[in-house]
Amino acid sequence: MYQNAAGYFYYMNPQSRKAKGLGRDKAHAFSEARAANAFLATMSKSSLVDWVSGKQNYTLADWVPIYKELWMNKSNPAPDTLRNATSYLNRIAKADFAWMQLRDITTANVAKFLDGVEAESGAATRLNMRARMSDVFRMAETQGLRDDNTNPVPATYTPSRKVMRERLTLEQFKIIHEKAPAWLKRAMYLALLTAQRRSDLAKMKFSDVKDGYLFIVQQKSQGEIRLQQDVRIGLKAVGMTIADAIHNCRDLTLSQFMVHHTEHQGSAKPGDPVAENGISNAFQAAREAAGIVAEGDGRTPPTFHEIRSLAERLYREEYGAEFAQEMLGHKNAKMTDKYDDLRGKGFKVISAK
Repeated sequence: MYQNAAGYFYYMNPQSRKAKGLGRDKAHAFSEARAANAFLATMSKSSLVDWVSGKQNYTLADWVPIYKELWMNKSNPAPDTLRNATSYLNRIAKADFAWMQLRDITTANVAKFLDGVEAESGAATRLNMRARMSDVFRMAETQGLRDDNTNPVPATYTPSRKVMRERLTLEQFKIIHEKAPAWLKRAMYLALLTAQRRSDLAKMKFSDVKDGYLFIVQQKSQGEIRLQQDVRIGLKAVGMTIADAIHNCRDLTLSQFMVHHTEHQGSAKPGDPVAENGISNAFQAAREAAGIVAEGDGRTPPTFHEIRSLAERLYREEYGAEFAQEMLGHKNAKMTDKYDDLRGKGFKVISAK
């Protein structure tokens, strides 16, 4: 309940966001507001207990937290996946139709919402939001929460998704490297020689090297892809091996992490690991200092992640496509059986040639 400058009380429905005047009598207004709040309390967000007990009249806002818990238990998402999904789910729970019951939501409701998402955040975000919403309603279908057993999302428009980020060339890599701070220089070559993602680089420790091999448990695969890279593996194009890249990561700063801070930065102390975003932001700053810009209209300049693509191309040129796929940990057709046998049990050994 609110009161305007003229002393007039009014009530704002937290679900529909519609207001209703209650007059200037304070006692009457309070009584009406309490009655409305008491009613809303019976419609408050339900827990998983409600779902187990058989409650069927969920609003979308009711269902989102229940869906999230069911989805988490089912998929055991990696931290980054959970963080991204939570962001989308929070946005869905605040949609202008989230107060509606699941059974009443139409494709038109969803389409209007997705149009707004695209206008505000772009086509890529729309695609991701559309996929998440589709799964939200798909799971609701499996629980009998849609009378017509239809998902309102698939019929909505799907924008084409083009890769707009430009590839990184070896020449650009070297130019950016010249503008990078010392710790980023080391991280760039570590990324190039190991062909791993920034999430894996950020967690690499010197203790991960044992008996001449670098042991890697890829974060994105939630531990299913495990690589054992021979540190003698190298690229003639840069005249370095994995062992060289690791050795260069050692400096006067005591740290167990290969990619680490060398000075105080915010709450981070020397020796602390550099966060994933810290790696990306530092690379962006070095790229901009080097004057590397996107050449095509509507395209974006290469990010740190493109080092992984560059590594794949260089390894493919020097060792062949299959070896390059092994280095990245990709499950191409020839390697599927090998990885299926190793998931969660051992490491895929990649030896120097």
